[in-house]
Amino acid sequence: MAPRISLISPSYQQAPYLAECLRSVAGQEGAEVEHIVVDGGSTDGSDRIIRAHAGGLAWWCSEPDKGQSDAINKGLAHASGEVFGWLNSDDLLVPGALRRVSEAFAADPQLRVFGGLVIHRHPDGDRPFDRLNDPRDADQLFRDPVINQPATFYRMDLVRAIGGVDPALRYVMDVELWWQLLFRHGTDHLRFDAVDLAVFRLHEQSKTVSAHAGFLDELASLLHGLCLATGSPELAHVLSLGHTIKPGLRGIPAEDRHHHTVRGMAVHFLLKWHGQIHTRADYMMMKALRRKVGAKGIGALSDGLGQRWSTLGEQLAAPTWWAYRLRRKLKHLRR
Repeated sequence: MAPRISLISPSYQQAPYLAECLRSVAGQEGAEVEHIVVDGGSTDGSDRIIRAHAGGLAWWCSEPDKGQSDAINKGLAHASGEVFGWLNSDDLLVPGALRRVSEAFAADPQLRVFGGLVIHRHPDGDRPFDRLNDPRDADQLFRDPVINQPATFYRMDLVRAIGGVDPALRYVMDVELWWQLLFRHGTDHLRFDAVDLAVFRLHEQSKTVSAHAGFLDELASLLHGLCLATGSPELAHVLSLGHTIKPGLRGIPAEDRHHHTVRGMAVHFLLKWHGQIHTRADYMMMKALRRKVGAKGIGALSDGLGQRWSTLGEQLAAPTWWAYRLRRKLKHLRR
């Protein structure tokens, strides 16, 4: 039996894109979908656009809220489907996307997550984004998941058991939901198809473009909590040296048995985002990582990150950040 898909669209001040988003959902065929729109009290005419499309919506509101995560959870309170996804109001679905989602969940009652590809829409045109998770690679699923958010759908009962998304998060609520699912249920019953499902719009006002530091601080905060919960306080300390650790997060239920998994996640994050030293924060964190963890505590790394780790010794030979900067400047001058 085909499941009902509850699709929630949080929105705030996105009138230039909102109508296209709503039309992309209304035009879906071959799936039972309830579309819920939660607008945060926009003053740009969004409410008029929503009213014009209200006949195709299961529920909507336009009133102040506490941000995107709060809006998603507000929409969940009005959802009745067996499958959950959210589509930000500046994104859109491609034709036939929800039919593929419906068929995937109907074919496998145990399916927990179904995901596809997104097209990145830049101001100068569309570009395919062909990265996708490999469900056979558990390390990658934990350490460096590819969450194509508007093209990722979850079994609703699992989302409700988790409690929706964390309202304390502004940027990485999708990653946190993903990790909640994996730490609770493991990496079985996940499916990812190399098929375009959604268009992910990149523009100057989008958080993905304008708030990179905020994304990294929230990721570091999640990993900080996981490290403390699984016996790696030294890695939690390294993360805190270069990031503002966000208080009040609900926590991910990791246990002692996840110790090595979490260490791999934290080390991957540190080397991916700070393994090439450009700032004082990079220097401080990598210096502490080598001193507190060392080669024996790093574990297995991908080829690219392994190369970064192997070259850090030379970069960190300078005893202080200022000495490092001077050494780097002199090196450039000799070229």
